[in-house]
Amino acid sequence: MSTPDLTSAASVEALAAAHPEWFDDGRGVPEDPSPVATLIGTGESYAAWLVVSRELADLRAPEGPRTIVVRVPLRPDELPRPMAEEFAALQAAPEGIGPRPIHLAPAGTGGDGEGRVPSYMVVGRVPGQVRPASAWTDALLAAHARQLARLHEARFDGYGDVTGTDRLEPQLSMTGAGEASWQWWTDHHPELTAAPDVAGLWPRLRALFAETEPHFRRLDRFALLHGDPAVPNILVSGGVPRYVDWEWAHIGDPARDLAFIGGAVWLEPWYLRLGPDRLARFVAAYCEAAGPDADPEALAARARAWLVNETFFVALHFRRQHGRGAGPEYAERATTLLARLHQFS
Repeated sequence: MSTPDLTSAASVEALAAAHPEWFDDGRGVPEDPSPVATLIGTGESYAAWLVVSRELADLRAPEGPRTIVVRVPLRPDELPRPMAEEFAALQAAPEGIGPRPIHLAPAGTGGDGEGRVPSYMVVGRVPGQVRPASAWTDALLAAHARQLARLHEARFDGYGDVTGTDRLEPQLSMTGAGEASWQWWTDHHPELTAAPDVAGLWPRLRALFAETEPHFRRLDRFALLHGDPAVPNILVSGGVPRYVDWEWAHIGDPARDLAFIGGAVWLEPWYLRLGPDRLARFVAAYCEAAGPDADPEALAARARAWLVNETFFVALHFRRQHGRGAGPEYAERATTLLARLHQFS
């Protein structure tokens, strides 16, 4: 028996058929799931396959057939973070916030001994759809805030890996984080950091980070973060937001998760354009759900810094992708973000 490569529907179906227990969503294990796989998304790191059980009982069930999602890394050696971190975060997250973690197979594990098995992760399907910017009412923003507060309920004394809670760092510096990212880009892509609209902007952003440093020095309670809850990673069903693509999950500053919804620096479909009043209501909804220890002023200040940090380095990423052959829209996105950062700073 050869090792499946998990790059085709047939190979994913064969893998799922060999593991009917993965389909047990509380209704038991199907005797013959006869799975059908459909590629539902390919990002920069993963391909995602929706696998549907076609057992007769599933087809007749009022709640619909049992489903799973198989996430296959496109380049396992180049993942931004180990799959084990994402899986551990899903195991630690409160129920109903993200997908149900089912199975993790790092590269080279399992199989029949005839070769290396591709790495993959099996999770439950998250209901809902990505909502356009026009659908993000104050009510939906408040629901998002409450879900993040649920995710952040468990507190930690430092930041770091989900699998390394015994090795957390106690002090987080926004200036330090920004400078580390800037140094990486300077070392690996000096042509990008030397561009006039980038090189001229960086000192201003670093000064903004330095201004918020007192808020970061006072930060002594950290939480489990999704790490990248931008709009495309939020699925909404019945007014309830849930989160997918947890590859950046870690223990960190709760304000980072608040930041990625958008604000004064925006770029659809990732980050919403939100004015000061709407942002204040969003942070207030989070603080109401998080409890009396939540400081809206400090959260808002740190979130602004995280949004600036994220959008600045995402702009460099877009330019790098354009240089590697991606379409002209990547260059346009980078130029747009940098122009808005210039206006903001």
